[in-house]
Amino acid sequence: MTPGDLAIFHSSLKSFGRLEGGAQAAVEACLAAVAPGGTVMMPSFNHGQREAFADVGCIFDLKTTRSVSGAITECFRAWPGVRRSLHPSHPYLVLGPMAEWLTAEHFELDCFDARSPLGKLCASNGWIVMLGCGMRACTAAHVAQTIYGVPCIGQRQNPWPVRMPDSGRVVTGYTVIWRDSKCPFEFEAVERRLRETGALKERTVGAANIQAFRGADCIAACLELCRTHCPVCAVRPKYD
Repeated sequence: MTPGDLAIFHSSLKSFGRLEGGAQAAVEACLAAVAPGGTVMMPSFNHGQREAFADVGCIFDLKTTRSVSGAITECFRAWPGVRRSLHPSHPYLVLGPMAEWLTAEHFELDCFDARSPLGKLCASNGWIVMLGCGMRACTAAHVAQTIYGVPCIGQRQNPWPVRMPDSGRVVTGYTVIWRDSKCPFEFEAVERRLRETGALKERTVGAANIQAFRGADCIAACLELCRTHCPVCAVRPKYD
């Protein structure tokens, strides 16, 4: 990565072993990787897990709903100047000159729409960096699946209360109903394709394996796999 780049960082703090400075040092390293002038994104998902919410009604609130995407993301959530996209279950955190554009309009979109924060990153030649968490945390695969129109994800079919940041009014937002079983090509096949094409860059920091690749390369690999597997796949949304 170079100064001015756009990158999303998925992370596992414990994968580094003992990291001096902990989560704060990790956030500082992510910001430094694209400085000056770069933009850093991180997930701040809650996945509907009750412990992420500050109130018993599990109302999503931009300011108080915690991230369950790891200690580094929770540290970044409180970082000065960070913007957060408005989405019931899969909001993103962004800091940098592209933050306002990246976080806009997420509430009205499918979770992993091409115009979602992650979709915009992938379309803007942004980097995806896996900090010790492996490819299983690579949600860009779901952007490709949304673009393809996979039948196994129930888009905007799961209602969830959301507190609007300007008015404080609680409205109904919508997120996904997930699959009833495992996707046949996530995530090993995606990693294999990226490795075969030379798109995947790897190095070790401490005890952690770091993987980096362009979002556009990930989308291309996943779309190819969708065309091969999805027409004959029986996996569907998990309706209760």
